[in-house]
Amino acid sequence: MLNNSTDARRRARGLVSLAAGLLLAGTAQAATFKIATISPLSGDLSAIGQEIRRATELAIRDQAAAFRTLGHSVVLVPFDDQGAPTVAAQEIKRVLADPGILGVVGAYNSAVSNVVGQATAPARLAVISPASSNDALTTQGWTQFHRLVPPDQAHAVAALNYITGELKARSVYVVSDNTGYGNGLTRAIIAEMKKRQVTLAGYVGVSSDEDAEAALRKIKASGPGVVFCGCYENVLAPMIKGLRAAQVPATFMGAGTLDSPSFVRRVGVDAEGAVYTTGFGPISSFTNSQAFASKYRAAYNVVPSGVAAYAYDAATTLLTALRTAASAAGGVPSRPQVSQALRRTSLPACFGGTTSNCTTVSGAISFTNTGDRQRSRLLVMRFDKLLQPQVAKVYTISPEANR
Repeated sequence: MLNNSTDARRRARGLVSLAAGLLLAGTAQAATFKIATISPLSGDLSAIGQEIRRATELAIRDQAAAFRTLGHSVVLVPFDDQGAPTVAAQEIKRVLADPGILGVVGAYNSAVSNVVGQATAPARLAVISPASSNDALTTQGWTQFHRLVPPDQAHAVAALNYITGELKARSVYVVSDNTGYGNGLTRAIIAEMKKRQVTLAGYVGVSSDEDAEAALRKIKASGPGVVFCGCYENVLAPMIKGLRAAQVPATFMGAGTLDSPSFVRRVGVDAEGAVYTTGFGPISSFTNSQAFASKYRAAYNVVPSGVAAYAYDAATTLLTALRTAASAAGGVPSRPQVSQALRRTSLPACFGGTTSNCTTVSGAISFTNTGDRQRSRLLVMRFDKLLQPQVAKVYTISPEANR
């Protein structure tokens, strides 16, 4: 009996040891993945940058359970680029130095995305921008860079369609804010104007208040039908307010940087009649807007913009790729494995949030071999008397067709 009892105790201890070993083995495979955001969290563009951070945080919350099923967790690490390429160059070094960071949502500014794309290419750290539209970003051969918005060339075509069709304007004064975004967009606009034989009334770069004052005098003297500003908010706002104060009758036009509640708050009644092209649009125009907007308002007590919707989709797409790569690797994937999975990711469109796999807000998401979105929409919007943006035109964009 003594021997039998001893054997039983030994077997029991063995089973406990085996269970503990299996538990430890499972724990060893668990990991905390990190996702970074790079956006302007301070400075003139902080309102938009904060939306990118919040939307990414919300996407991580929504996918937390799916990662726990794999035995992992995900955390957000936000970085503030201040909307400046020089600051971004330092921030992306910090991102690359943290081996736990397996993907980046951002940037907002095209010039910042250029810095981020160059820096992350050697390590093949997955990057997905919700907003950067400069044409050159997807012509560098980067296998790690992706974006969700249409390129500048598509904006130029849509803008000139509206200028020559609806506005019947034959002259345009073009303004750039001297950023990578502004310069790229205005080059595309001017090239499209030449194709349509629309007169270039003038071109000017604006980087300071003094530049803006000089530009306003030139614009008023030239009498254009349209003033097109390829600019971020910090230049857009003083330009349109100055034009209205000078009683310049030209239609003010821009692109997606006007598509923000903070733009209207800055310019007030002067926004009336302004026209812009955008891949974002009002949040209500998205197929899965209601579910997303409700979650966003509940979390942050503010109505999300189209930028927030695209940032949420960018984060969702990246997280989906991360889960795919982690499953294939049987644990922690490498940065190149996440990039490969991201380039191959394909998410379906949602219709009212009724489908079981409904995860996107802005529609179906998949990528070309350059990192552009396979198909996206582009809207022409106009602010009405109540300062509400109204849809004037809708275009379907295939980037490869615009190359």
